Amino acid sequence: MSKYTALSRAQLSFEYLHTNSTTHEFLFGALAELLDNSRDAAATKVNIYTIQREDLRGGCMLCFLDDGDGMEPEEVSSVIKFGSSCKKSGESNMIGQYGNGLKSGSMRIGKDFVLFTKKENSMSCLMLSRTFHETENLTEVIVPMPSWNRQTRLPLPAHDDDREKHSIELDLILKYSPFNTKKQLFEQFDKIDSDTGTLVIVYNLKTLDNGEPEIDIHTDPQDILLTQMDYEKEYEDEREHFTIPEKKSFRAYTAVLYQEPRMRIYVQNSKVRTKRLETLTHLPKQYEYSSARFKARSEKETHEAENRCKLAEERAREAESDARNLERRLGDAGTKEERMELRIAQRHAVECRRDCEVLKKLADRKRKSLKEPKTLRFTFGLNIQNRKCFGMNVYNCSRLIKMYERVGPQLEGGSSGVGVIGVVNVPYLVLEPTHNKQDFADAKEYRHLLRALGEHLHHYWQICGVVDPRTGSGVRNFWAEFGYFTNKWTEEPSQEPKYVKKRLMKTNQWMQCDRCLKWRILPFSHANYKVNESLSDEWTCHQNPDVNYNKCMIAEQQIKIPGANINQKPFEERAPKKDAARDRRKSGEERRKSAADDIIAKRSSKRSVSPIVVSRTPDSAKKSSSRLLAKSTPKPPKVIVTENKVQIIKDKPKRGSEPPKFDREEYKRLKEKYAKKKAVIDDSEEEEEEDEEEAPKKNGIGSKRPSLTQQKSTEFPNKKSKENNHIMSSDDTQLEKEPPREIVNLKKIQDKLAESLRLCLHYFSPPSWPTKKEDLINLDLDKLLDFPLNKFFDTYEGNLTDLIAQYQQHAADAEKRAETTENKLANLRKLVMQLLKPSLNFDTDTECNTDEIGDNVDEILAAVVKESTKSQPSEAS
Repeated sequence: MSKYTALSRAQLSFEYLHTNSTTHEFLFGALAELLDNSRDAAATKVNIYTIQREDLRGGCMLCFLDDGDGMEPEEVSSVIKFGSSCKKSGESNMIGQYGNGLKSGSMRIGKDFVLFTKKENSMSCLMLSRTFHETENLTEVIVPMPSWNRQTRLPLPAHDDDREKHSIELDLILKYSPFNTKKQLFEQFDKIDSDTGTLVIVYNLKTLDNGEPEIDIHTDPQDILLTQMDYEKEYEDEREHFTIPEKKSFRAYTAVLYQEPRMRIYVQNSKVRTKRLETLTHLPKQYEYSSARFKARSEKETHEAENRCKLAEERAREAESDARNLERRLGDAGTKEERMELRIAQRHAVECRRDCEVLKKLADRKRKSLKEPKTLRFTFGLNIQNRKCFGMNVYNCSRLIKMYERVGPQLEGGSSGVGVIGVVNVPYLVLEPTHNKQDFADAKEYRHLLRALGEHLHHYWQICGVVDPRTGSGVRNFWAEFGYFTNKWTEEPSQEPKYVKKRLMKTNQWMQCDRCLKWRILPFSHANYKVNESLSDEWTCHQNPDVNYNKCMIAEQQIKIPGANINQKPFEERAPKKDAARDRRKSGEERRKSAADDIIAKRSSKRSVSPIVVSRTPDSAKKSSSRLLAKSTPKPPKVIVTENKVQIIKDKPKRGSEPPKFDREEYKRLKEKYAKKKAVIDDSEEEEEEDEEEAPKKNGIGSKRPSLTQQKSTEFPNKKSKENNHIMSSDDTQLEKEPPREIVNLKKIQDKLAESLRLCLHYFSPPSWPTKKEDLINLDLDKLLDFPLNKFFDTYEGNLTDLIAQYQQHAADAEKRAETTENKLANLRKLVMQLLKPSLNFDTDTECNTDEIGDNVDEILAAVVKESTKSQPSEAS
């Protein structure tokens, strides 16, 4: 590099800070860049709040405080590198990929920002200020970033030159930041109440042409809003978007910013109730879409992997060549130092070859994935809570990129697709976002994605049931059920209790636990309906009324969305068949009556005896006759009722003759009698058996009718009675009521559950629980019912947490001791090398790096001892 010192170098002007920030047209998109950094740093809590400062431009400071991993001084220095990011990887799930979000996002909001971060035993500060550069007339970007010891709060640099640099950096920060004393500066570190974390403060906020700030913090003290004038100017061509809350309220925008929220977000110190859009819809459906057209990102990744593989191959060949040449030159001879050098060269060649093989496998995997189709999941549903917010929400690695993008039928201007929300999460390997994370880099592939979404949306609109397939109408009636009474899609729904309740009943309400960050479904009830609007922001699993999911230790509930296939026949093709089947459908009782009529008719047609007389008791005769007459056919059977029997005559009408007339009065009379005795037919099998035993003694209405098999064998005795008996018994099952379910032995189940609970209490008994394990295994049922399970498992969870923390502390202490021992051992090796240096016959004029050969001190020491033992006998002789 020294030979290029005389050449010109590219310089980064401080004006680039402003130019870089202009990529963010949407202000909330710039704010979200700082939230993305917190999420990538594994933060579980982030607070965005303002501090009033009338002496600063914009009248306030905008602060971003998180409890993430924080940064060490070396990591802080990487913040000022533009376009460099350690998070960039094709398989990475991190949102940041370009190393530009903090600079571009903060400079879009204001002219200056100062960063405070803590990690391990250090705390660092960094200031990037355009005001500083303009005042000092600087052309290059200068970024002061002093660091301190977290315990002593003394400067970390140990050398005098570094201390002088630290002093200059501290003076610049105190001069051009909102904090003019060292005490005020350290107070910002104290706001990071966790062991690690970061605080970013943006000040000298940008203003509009009229001098007002771009953000409004006075209209709603618990929110950050876009100024009315700025909002109307941004969406002057899309007036209907003015009603979309996510494009005006930062609280509403952060609620849907991530598809899988795993971070507690606070705006103005007030908790944001995060949402998962696919769980807020009515009648959701999920499609799987596969396509091989998304290749741009994969081709780029494959090309980069192949280049890395080529470079690694060249390095490996060069290292192997150097090792072979050195081995050929030395041969069997050579000093210890030369043999040591050979071993180092051979080891380096092996490592280079190993790295090359790994990169080859990675490149092969990239090439294979290039030919494989990419699969995406499209989720559609009806937004009955807020119909005006509809369109496609496209996420990239769980980060919202495009919001309420209209596709397919939603662009036609009619009612098709209105109120439908779509959600799709696109990974980096499918589509790559732009630097501002508000669009996608490959416009052609993104348009292909929108076309696919439009086709699936059209199919969903056909099968969701909003439109009547026969008339093509019904959209207005559907929305009227949920409190939307006009065709003006931007209107708010009715807030009448019955409509609010119905909208809540048709969608599941999900809540995220503030402690474990797991998602739970709240069961709907009339009481819960009144409470839903006033749920606590600090909601936890213990407040869940569902006892199956009221513990943080219980696994998270999964989203279950019914699947759909675009090849499925649309609703309008299936509807006529469905309606025809519904018209022909009968109740179970009517089907049994029809079956009885058909069976008797078939048997009567096989017999030469006519009319067919079936002897029955009066009660059973009335029941059977009512079943036969209940079936509405063009030829009802003729029923003759006598004192002790019923005759059912079915005459086969001659061709050309008129069917017999239907006696309606007789039918109504029999139907009324059948209704009075319906309860007797539906009695249990045991009562029927008792009635059969008493049937020979009784001749009245209450006697039990004999089975059709018995009747048949009595009326028509012949050689085929067994066969007829078999046929009748199989057919008779259609007339009889289905047997009741088996009676469950509740006592056995109760004993098994009690035994299982005793074993569970015995094995999971915490050490601090007052009852002994031996007593828990012998608890009776009364004591088990009164046992405080909630307190028991709370104690178990607390003891388990303490035990884990204790083991983690032991592991941390052991790691520190191992590190200390390793350092001592390394120092000892160096000292031994210093002692052995005269015995190694080093040339005093040649410098010897003891660090490089310190690892081989054992071999050298053994060789020196061996030489010394050889020299002792020679001296004695």
